[in-house]
Parts: sequence; C-alpha cells; structure tokens
Amino acid sequence: MGLALVQRQALKLKMTPALYQSVAVLQCNNEELTHLIREKALENPLLNVADSDLHRDDLFSFKGAKSTSDVIAETQAQMIDFRERLHRELHQMRLEPCCIEATDLLIDSLNDNGYLDEAPDAILDPFAKGDVDPQQALALLQSLDPAGVGARSLIECLCLQLRRLESRSPLAETLLTDYRDCFLSGDWSELAEQMDVTKDEINAAVAQIRRLNPNPVAAIQEDPPQYIIPDVTIVQKGDRLVCELEDQYLPTVSINNDDYQMYLQASDKETKRYLREKMEEADALISGLSRRKQTMMQLAELVMQRQEAYFSTGERTSLRPFTMKQAAEQLAVHESTISRAAAGKYVQTNHGIVPMRQFFIRAVGKNQTALSAYQIQDEIKKLINQEDPRRPLSDQIIAGILGQSGIKCSRRAVAKYRQRCGIGSTIERRAVARA
Repeated sequence: MGLALVQRQALKLKMTPALYQSVAVLQCNNEELTHLIREKALENPLLNVADSDLHRDDLFSFKGAKSTSDVIAETQAQMIDFRERLHRELHQMRLEPCCIEATDLLIDSLNDNGYLDEAPDAILDPFAKGDVDPQQALALLQSLDPAGVGARSLIECLCLQLRRLESRSPLAETLLTDYRDCFLSGDWSELAEQMDVTKDEINAAVAQIRRLNPNPVAAIQEDPPQYIIPDVTIVQKGDRLVCELEDQYLPTVSINNDDYQMYLQASDKETKRYLREKMEEADALISGLSRRKQTMMQLAELVMQRQEAYFSTGERTSLRPFTMKQAAEQLAVHESTISRAAAGKYVQTNHGIVPMRQFFIRAVGKNQTALSAYQIQDEIKKLINQEDPRRPLSDQIIAGILGQSGIKCSRRAVAKYRQRCGIGSTIERRAVARA
C-alpha cells in the first residue's frame, strides 16, 4: 500500500468574536438577554446600560389580552416543565438542524417520569426522519441533564446515572445488567459468590445504586418555579393579527464615545490596545442586539402568517405543517439561525403563552396530504367517535381509512396517536360498550 500526498481545498467558517457574540445574543430569551447585557456592562467600561423605566408587571397590561389577573394566573400556571428545559439545553448545542429536530421529537415523546415508552425509530419514522440515525438521536437525548433522562427502562436509567459519576463502583453496572434477578432478591452473599468478589464490595456497589434516582426529572420539578415571560406578542385586535416584540423591558445599550476619545488621546499603547478591544466588543454587542431584533421580528411575522388559523382558534389542530427549514428558506438564513431564534422563546397569544417552537411542525409521513401530528390525531378521534361501539375499528383499519384519504400513517403510528388522545384499544372500547 503506497502513500500519497493529496492537496484538498476546503471552505470553513471561522467563528470570529463578533459572530460568536451575535450567536450568543440570538439564542437568549429576554430574561437571559437582560443578564447578558448587565454582565457585559460590568466587563466593558465603554458600555452605557440603562434599565427600562417599565417594570415587569407592565408586561401583563398589553392591549388585546385578557385581564391582568387572568394573565398573571395563566403565566404562573404555565411554569417551564422538564421537557422545555431539555429543549433549551439541546438548542444551545452546535449540531446539525436535522439531528436537533429528531431529538426534539424524542423529548416530546418522554413520559412524565422522563422515560421513553416507545423505540426511537417508532417515534421518528412517522415524521420521515430517515435521514437521522435513531440511536444517534437517543444518545444525544441521554447526554442531556439530568442523567437518566431518555431511558427506556429502570435499569437503563440507573446505568445512565452511574456512567456520569466520577468515582463509581466498577461492580454497580454489572450488578444491574448481568445479575439483575439476584440483585433484586437481595441475597448479597449469593451475589458475592457468583461474582467472585467480597461482600464488602457488593455492599459498596449496592449503596451507590441506592443513591440513584429512579425518577430522573423529579429533581428538576422540585426546583423553584421559573415563570414564563413572553418574548413576542401575537394577538387578535379587531379583525387583524398584530405582532410585537416584547423588548421594551430590556436595558438600552449605547457606547460612551466621549470617554473613549478622551482616554485614547491620553493613554499609553497598552491602554489604547485595551480600549480598542473593548470598543470592538461593544460594537459587536450592539450589532448583535440589532440583528437579533430584526431576526426575531421577521420570524414572528412569518409564524403569524403561516399559523394564522391557530391565533384565531387557539386549537392545536389548526397548526399547519411548517418546518424550521422552510422558515430559513423564506428568510434567506441558515436553518441553525431559526433554531437559535426559536429556542427558549415564548409567544403571548389571546389563548395563552406558548413556546415559539410549537409553531414548527413536520408533516407526518411521506408523499401524502400534508397534515401535522395534531391534525392526524384529530382525524383518528373523529373516526373513533363515528364507529359502531359494538364493532370498534382496529388500528389497522383506521390506518387503511386514513390511507384512502391520502394520509399515510402506519398501524403503529395510529396506536401512538390514539393513546395520546387517551382512547383505549379495540378490546377496551368493546368492553366499555358491553358494560
């Protein structure tokens, strides 16, 4: 086998400090952006930062919304749950948009204990996510915090937590995976004999396992509540929809040019270099804030146009298939820009506060009538509501009826959507009809 020297040409995007600043600003919601601005002001003597004269309480007095007390109560009721926290953590990573989108779908499929009840490929297949390895998306989900989230069983949940520990017992995972039955029996002497280790080593491993949490998201849910403050308002005013950024509560940022010029004239070379660096940083921050405002407004207006029916009805079944890739193409930006602009942002509507990312929905399946998962769930509910209770429709028959309407949906997908609607199986529905 010979060696050869090959010359290749590659184009790479260098992450400059200004670009990095712009990305950091874009992915912040209003709360995070306020903290970021104040931190930058402490680090940069050339930045002038003035807090808004408006108070957060004024946020709930915008026109076109419900009464102040109703909105405050509604906001408190919509505390950030563990799934939204996982979405936030995921969208802060620099990954391919298709990988993030697939992992988003897995996050949305987690049960209330943070477990996956379905196989990753079964979750992703109805959404035509064949371009992403389901195991890769699962590994990404299981790398998020808290450790153990995304597990498919209690044993896997505990093993995921063990692998995050800096000093873990080498026997602990072996106990759970290879000696599960003996471990559950509690016969430590038998375990020690089978594994050819001392009873003290077994006790140490068992003690470590007992410190693990079988409900990985419980710790998050016990944290002090984080109340949702909207970043955008899209409300019905009369016969038209109005879109506004809720940025009037952000601090205003400007550059102290007078001090900069004065210090620049009287300073030595080292100080001048420092001042120029701080001026560049200040310019980058202000430019980033301006680009964020422009991108957020363009995205909000596009969402308002594409999901107009939802803002009128408040029904999820009114949401049309609309992906971040489509939004990126319409706004002539990269898909990752849309992902960052939507991550962790919330929209105040006449019907409540909803995550921005809720408005981005893939059509289910391939080459069929473009419907969202919510719309397909509604179609399934309609079919079941119209069935003969004594002869309920099977999931396979429902899939066939949908197929005749141009909606490609597998039996397994029908079962999943039916369960999400809280509707029992054919056997369960028949039993209720006979009771």
